Amino acid sequence: MEISRQTSGDLIILHLAGRLDANWCNHVESALSAAVRDGEHRLHLDMNAVSYISSAGIRVLLTCYKQLRAINGLFGVIRPSEAVRSVLELSGLQMLITSEIAASPISDDAGKKLTSPSAAYELFTLGTGGMKVEAVGDPALLAQGSSVQPPTRRFDSTTVALGIGALGGSFAESASRCGELLAVEGVAAFQPADGSSRPDFMLSEGALVPEGHLVLGLSAKGSFTSLLRFEANDEDRRIGITELMQTALESSGANAAVIVAVNETAGLVGATLRQSPTATAAAQDERFRFPQIREWLSFTSERSFRDTTSLIVGVIAKPGAAFEALLRPFASGTALIGHLHAAVFPYRPLRKGRIDLHPAVISLFDGQSLQNVLHLISDPRGFNGAGESELYRGAVWIAPITN
Repeated sequence: MEISRQTSGDLIILHLAGRLDANWCNHVESALSAAVRDGEHRLHLDMNAVSYISSAGIRVLLTCYKQLRAINGLFGVIRPSEAVRSVLELSGLQMLITSEIAASPISDDAGKKLTSPSAAYELFTLGTGGMKVEAVGDPALLAQGSSVQPPTRRFDSTTVALGIGALGGSFAESASRCGELLAVEGVAAFQPADGSSRPDFMLSEGALVPEGHLVLGLSAKGSFTSLLRFEANDEDRRIGITELMQTALESSGANAAVIVAVNETAGLVGATLRQSPTATAAAQDERFRFPQIREWLSFTSERSFRDTTSLIVGVIAKPGAAFEALLRPFASGTALIGHLHAAVFPYRPLRKGRIDLHPAVISLFDGQSLQNVLHLISDPRGFNGAGESELYRGAVWIAPITN
């Protein structure tokens, strides 16, 4: 099988020659997947020189067709050989065949264009308003523990939250499980710190609303006012989380903002708790000293979760915010501070242009695909450090903080 690539405007045409069977279908699938991960959502396969296609090859075509259709992309087979046309028509898949190269759709809803050294942006206005933020718990909890029992919270569709907590109705049951938690659009997810390897989550269904306990963190209510689409440029191919968050805060026009982002992810740098911090410490402030810290925290030693999709929930601000004790610096050389948690999922492309937050979030939790929930950090130790999280492209919903 020979595969060559041609570009026609924003359309990518892959020319195939040979047999599309079980021996070669993985190569074609890899070529299609690589194009989609590069942000190409309009793909055609020229199969004029394909002499044979098996069910394994059909599966590859159908998978790509469904994936791109779900994000308003385009996929089609052009110039099929008689062998290919016959198999697709007999299989009832003639909708994969297109007779001509479709023109690019004309968008009537373009946002304001912005650029930075690493990326191109498109800013959409969603409305007015913003969010009010509540700081929850005492930061001393991390080092000293606490005997305070937090109230049960409902993480409904109006709430954005992140911090340390657990899902469940009884704090007596969930206290030992408290780990990294995030909540948005009626979905709550957390990484249990009781030795469980799998994160847990709950979605709102009818009258059912996720309930749990936030022992330390931030909770916000209100509305998002803007949507920032971003894509790394062709030279850098990825954008650092610091630059993205700086651009998001500047576009909000505020000193602090709540953000929710859905991203195609190049790699994440973060940490997770290995034990719940709710128990009272035997000796004050010893938990995060060396070597005890090894028993309390797990770190990514390098950028992890490459080529995944992530949901990031956080609060970003300039120094001086009322809840600054719960925020941490981003990369060195910037005054930006923040608190970000990320939920990690297998890779799936994100539709371009203006999109709605609720379906973008809910679709990520289809099935049992949640891989991890972690607290994002920056590791600035030069050659030995993991650096910061990096992204390919995505969408950031922004709400200026009004209190």
